[in-house]
Amino acid sequence: MLSIFASLFERMCHGVNNAGVWAGIVILVYAITIFYQSFSLDYSTRLGPGPGFFPRWLSGGLIALTLMYIWDSAKNTIISGSDLWPTGRALSTILSMLGGLVVFTTIVDYSGFVIAGSILLFAMFIRDYKWYTALGASVAIAVLLLFVFQSLLGVTLPVNEFGW
Repeated sequence: MLSIFASLFERMCHGVNNAGVWAGIVILVYAITIFYQSFSLDYSTRLGPGPGFFPRWLSGGLIALTLMYIWDSAKNTIISGSDLWPTGRALSTILSMLGGLVVFTTIVDYSGFVIAGSILLFAMFIRDYKWYTALGASVAIAVLLLFVFQSLLGVTLPVNEFGW
């Protein structure tokens, strides 16, 4: 049994480029963190399961599944990280989306949802539509979302001094 773990550890160390193992380790750290934090919540109440019931069981299950995934990734398939990263247009699309999200989260409290949402949507649409179509669609969708969330659903979104 010890030799199995030794060979697995050796394969993991030699397969530093094994993206499956590294992804499993990241998910395992996340699951362990959630599992640890679930102990600060009550497991049960007098009426039944408490707020700590689901996080504890779900993160425990995720820990078990992740360990099996890491085992399988290290034992069977070595996936290179360079095989997973997009190239060309797909990479630039992802980077523009991330840039739009950074701008959105940075300015939404100051500019309001409509302006920040329009900028985010514009960053998404500009790659596939003419600039005026992308701008019109992004503003229209942001205004529609503001109306739906605030008027119909009663969810407060950040607005500027003009109410949008």
